[in-house]
Amino acid sequence: MLIAAAVLLALFALLTLLRVGGARRAQLMRRWPSVVLGLTAAGFLMRGGVRGALLFGAVAAVIWLVQDHIERAPPAGTPAGARPGTRADIDDAQARALLGVGPEASPAEIRAAYRAKMAAHHPDHGGGHDFAARLTAARDRLLKR
Repeated sequence: MLIAAAVLLALFALLTLLRVGGARRAQLMRRWPSVVLGLTAAGFLMRGGVRGALLFGAVAAVIWLVQDHIERAPPAGTPAGARPGTRADIDDAQARALLGVGPEASPAEIRAAYRAKMAAHHPDHGGGHDFAARLTAARDRLLKR
């Protein structure tokens, strides 16, 4: 009975990961410790171990919330009052390094580099919102919008 329940739980987890779309799947994969601890709590609950289920469930929730708080923290070195990805926290040299263009790059080359980087790091394709915002800020800075 226990083996059948474990197999069903594993199938459910696999189907959930397959059904969840790109950005959400990336979020779940970044938060794998919380997911594993939550599945462990479900296993304890199936076996009748209420205390173990509560313990592992609480630890999974705390890790999930702490990781969310850590990911939203501004990067070290960000000036006070500046949000990540804004023009206030990036200069021309950083913008060029981020996009991978040289100092003599034309506007067309800057746009092409931006499109290539954004295609690889767009939030809808598993990339991070912060990095996409930094790419956009770098492009805008170099094109002087």
